[in-house]
Amino acid sequence: MHAWASGYYGRSTVVNPGLPVSSFRSSSVPRLFTWVAVVLLGACGGPSAEEDARVCADVECTAGRCVAENGAPMCRCSAFEEAAGLTCTIAAFRPSDDHGDTVETATALPPTVDFQEGDIHPLFRDKVDRDVFAVPPLAGHGFRFTLRPGTLTAVSWQVLDAQEQRVNVSSYRAPDGEVVELVSTPEAPRFIKVSAGTGREGAGTYTYRLEDLGKDAHGDTPATATPIAVPSAPFPVALEFAEDSDFFTFRTEPGRGFRFSCDSDVSVTLRDSAGAPVQDNTGRTSVGRLSQEASTWYVRVDKGSRVFSTQCQLDDLGPDEHANGMPGATPLPLGVPVTARLQGANDVDVFSFEATQGHVYTVGDAPARERIIQLTDAAGTVLSETAWGRIVHEAASTGRYFVFAHALKDAPWWSDFQVELKDLGPDDHGDTPETATRVEVGQSVEGLIHSSDDLDAIALQLDADGVYQVTCTPDCSLRASAPGSTFPFRMHATSSKGVWKAHLLASTLVTFIIDSRSAPYAFTFRVERVGTDDHGDDPAHATPVTLPVSLEGVFELGSDLDELAVTLEGGTTYVVSSSEATVRLFDAGGTNVPVVYDAVTRTRRVTTNTPGRHRVVLSSPDPLVGIAKSWRFTLSAP
Repeated sequence: MHAWASGYYGRSTVVNPGLPVSSFRSSSVPRLFTWVAVVLLGACGGPSAEEDARVCADVECTAGRCVAENGAPMCRCSAFEEAAGLTCTIAAFRPSDDHGDTVETATALPPTVDFQEGDIHPLFRDKVDRDVFAVPPLAGHGFRFTLRPGTLTAVSWQVLDAQEQRVNVSSYRAPDGEVVELVSTPEAPRFIKVSAGTGREGAGTYTYRLEDLGKDAHGDTPATATPIAVPSAPFPVALEFAEDSDFFTFRTEPGRGFRFSCDSDVSVTLRDSAGAPVQDNTGRTSVGRLSQEASTWYVRVDKGSRVFSTQCQLDDLGPDEHANGMPGATPLPLGVPVTARLQGANDVDVFSFEATQGHVYTVGDAPARERIIQLTDAAGTVLSETAWGRIVHEAASTGRYFVFAHALKDAPWWSDFQVELKDLGPDDHGDTPETATRVEVGQSVEGLIHSSDDLDAIALQLDADGVYQVTCTPDCSLRASAPGSTFPFRMHATSSKGVWKAHLLASTLVTFIIDSRSAPYAFTFRVERVGTDDHGDDPAHATPVTLPVSLEGVFELGSDLDELAVTLEGGTTYVVSSSEATVRLFDAGGTNVPVVYDAVTRTRRVTTNTPGRHRVVLSSPDPLVGIAKSWRFTLSAP
């Protein structure tokens, strides 16, 4: 008999076939008797919490809590639930689970030909049912797991490792259902968790099947790797199921390089004798290494989630031909290419040459963009580095310099290449107007910007009335300067790259400074006279005209000004007209005389204040245009 204190538990109901249904009310037991019963129960012992948990493990109550009563589950209401009018009865019994919910309780999943049925139970005590299966840990085997819903609207899966962490594995849709292919080994066992939603549609049946795809032709671990000889002719490699990988092993002699390559786009990883990765070419097709010791190597070939076939081979790249450091570096003769080959992705070929202070040297390797070349001084300080195939350097001191050739990631490092040294002599052009190279109009001059700090200055005499075309190709970066505080030079870019149009307000020596951020940069520079300014640009060079004025001209550049000089009466009105030109009028004192539109006569007019010489300044309405434009101007009495 199980007793309870008055006022703590109220009405209760036992639902169990073969057992009576009892009903009690606390008011029918005297309070003193109840207190004594509780004391006696505590002294004599009663059902334990462990017993309640065992008996009630698969029971869910409508309200209250479940306790063990004579070995049977009973749902009891508290005083609060009784006061609320709740009925505490058994709502449901949890059905026995067909499969474990965790990796520790996972159901062993044997390969079968036919589909098997599984069952996802409804929510029980807010816990979601899930089924976990253990894939057989068979080294060298691939498995295909197919899953499809039965009465479930939808069913999902996850691949887990032994620590119950998710493993990313690709899947695909097939007529039989959703398919995932995977590998499970003793070192890395795999588990499959099947689950559904949490709502009304989250309970029901599903079907599944595990197929053994057979044993792989090559091992999938270093311990089971297939031995191959060095060198090895092309041999077939078949990745027979998703997540399959094939391991190969071989041994190399000291001081020799090798290259393991495959014809198709697979992932190739090189590992050392301990199985640790030393080079991987994810998405690439070859790996290689140079070792100064006899070494054992492993190569892993895989394609992720794809079934794939290819051919692979192992090449002996022979002994290292050039030193890997400054001692023993191969001397570079001037103008004679030296052939080399990297014996591995870790190989470095080192060359040396003697330089003279102030001379500019170029070091090139071809084909370009397949290696990184570095130039260092005798102390090992890197002076320049490039993957573009050419270094240009001005020697700061006389002495020995070194060239290092390294493999460039994802480039075909194993092919032959050539290194060539050239002495270009001292810097070809000065850096300032004072040291500029003097040339004549129409003369072409070549130059080389050998570093981002290098400037090449070229100077020539230009005339005030000349219109010039400045060409610097390929598209140069240049600026111009002239003596004095006022720069009388105007230059406009044209629609052609590296071509400008220019003219001057006064004759002067103009210096062009050429630079480049993309050194080394070779250029060709030329200034040609292509025309003559038809009218002066300032009062000193104004064209004198007399009334009535009717004149045509050309703005050689958008910035060109054409100035005329005319004598006008004071207090007189004149009619002005122009085409493709903006007109301004100034009196002898430099005061602007406004040009006013007369709406009655539909003409533009100016009225002078003082008699004497006046300036007519004509300018282009498009001052930024670098091409010639014709204009027309008239000035007359009304």
